[in-house]
Amino acid sequence: MESAGALLSIDDDAAQWASVRISYHLRAPYPDRSFTRTEDGWRLWLPRPAVDRLEYLLEVSDHNGGTHLMPDPSNPCRVAGVFGEHSVLEFPEYHAPAWLDWDAPTGERAEVALPHGRGLRRDLPAQVWSPHGLGRDPAPMLLVHDGPEMDAFAEMTRYSSAMVAAGALPPHRVALLAPLDRDAWYSASPAYARSLTDHAMPALLDDWATVGRPVVVGASLGALAALHAELGRPSTFAGLLLLSGSYFTMRYDSHEQRFGRFYRIASAVERIVDAPTCPTDAPIVLACGTGEENWENNRAMAAALRGVGASITWDQFADGHTWVGWRDALDPALTSLLGSLWGAPAPG
Repeated sequence: MESAGALLSIDDDAAQWASVRISYHLRAPYPDRSFTRTEDGWRLWLPRPAVDRLEYLLEVSDHNGGTHLMPDPSNPCRVAGVFGEHSVLEFPEYHAPAWLDWDAPTGERAEVALPHGRGLRRDLPAQVWSPHGLGRDPAPMLLVHDGPEMDAFAEMTRYSSAMVAAGALPPHRVALLAPLDRDAWYSASPAYARSLTDHAMPALLDDWATVGRPVVVGASLGALAALHAELGRPSTFAGLLLLSGSYFTMRYDSHEQRFGRFYRIASAVERIVDAPTCPTDAPIVLACGTGEENWENNRAMAAALRGVGASITWDQFADGHTWVGWRDALDPALTSLLGSLWGAPAPG
């Protein structure tokens, strides 16, 4: 492993595979992904993409034409995700967040079901995390789309716990909101947006004493859903952290047309970027991975919102469209946003 790239070597003494390719999802340019057969296995020199870490699988074909994806058996560095384990290459420039080594007490959790509005038909399940000792005292609230996955794979509550324990942020709650039908709910759905802003959020804030308006975090489709909800009901949120938003347009994302809600998303994005003014005064932080296919549409959205008067901060992280990339972006992107809104923690 070196800054210029990585040499991958895989043993295959029995010649069980007819071909081997590396599989990952990053934006162009695309180097040759096919391994070369050697005397006892396979080898590939992979020029470093525009990232500090790369999650990948191997696409292997047998001699009968069958093909499947699997982690790299020669690489012990792996990461879990909703689609199973992936192998990981960490280039010399990659550094994990410092807060992963900080004290992070477990805290307390409560399961809740938030009411839905017309057109959704199902309540919104959520889990509310509180730092140890907060109890029912009033505190700021952080709402997280894809909450269970952001917690499991991007260590959302570990981040909050570490920041609270270190005195970097005041004690606050984290509402981990779970989508029951993610592709439908988070794809600029008017029914979901109404349910979130008009029903779920008021109920959540009634049950949990909250200081000020909540701040929302969303990644990918979850970022789109958060922005769509806030622009439809301005002042629902005090601030937004939008990670790798799926702001599909025909110009940059025609390859996504197979996605069933592509045209609904593209229409919603067109309405946002063509609006003469921005209805919200909430500060918005947009962040995207340098290697992502969503890179261009995120930069275009940031420019469009800034052009109509929104308070925009642009950030980037050297990764792809990954949970770990979003985890690594939390500090300083979210820390700075929350610090500006919540102020310094009260002295202990």
